[in-house]
Amino acid sequence: MSSAGLVSTVWQRELVEFTQRRHALAIKLAYPVVLGIPLLFSRVPASDAAIALTMLVGLTSALGTGAVLSRERASGLALRYRLLPVRPGTLLIERLGVYAAIDVLQFTPLLVLLGLRHPEAAAFWPALVVTVAASMLAGNLLGAFVSTLSRAPAEVMLYTIIPLLAAFYLSGVFVSPQQPAMVVISRLLPFTYLHEALLGSLGAGASLAPWEAFMDGFGFIVGSLALTGLLGRRIAEAG
Repeated sequence: MSSAGLVSTVWQRELVEFTQRRHALAIKLAYPVVLGIPLLFSRVPASDAAIALTMLVGLTSALGTGAVLSRERASGLALRYRLLPVRPGTLLIERLGVYAAIDVLQFTPLLVLLGLRHPEAAAFWPALVVTVAASMLAGNLLGAFVSTLSRAPAEVMLYTIIPLLAAFYLSGVFVSPQQPAMVVISRLLPFTYLHEALLGSLGAGASLAPWEAFMDGFGFIVGSLALTGLLGRRIAEAG
């Protein structure tokens, strides 16, 4: 009997199923490091590195989840999940929580390298970990919601990139917001705080204190989990 048949909860099944795909796991763990090392150990300006890493975190979480859930709908596996004796909100929290945890694990080697490269910015490390987790949860939720728009993974990835790019812009990742309304909007998006934590961790000078980025990131973790529970039925019953 496989280990997948011995699990008793949805999150355990998701975790076991993923870790059994060792080739995919190795690629997933390797590619952030492969892409991130040139940003950390070259003459790339720290502000540009922060932009690239923020986008890498957001794209990784949202695109992966969107593609997986759209394939499940196309194959009929999503229907089997609907039949489980679990509330849709709880089911979605368990699944996206595991996906986000795997995503954070995926980026952990890169975060360790960043810390070794800039030990003087240790005050921002807790904020960086929390904002990465918050952005991963938000990105997974976005991918799950967009997956309800189409059963074609390619279309879902396109539909995911469009709001993500808008979110990056509104978060001040590319250009710092100047107008009061834009500043308020930027405060409502998790990538704002991830970008600030990355700027601080890279020694580029963040506009937020480490404790502010940490607290706001933690708030987005709680908010993302609550919103995931509220959208559980809408996402589970789509398509």
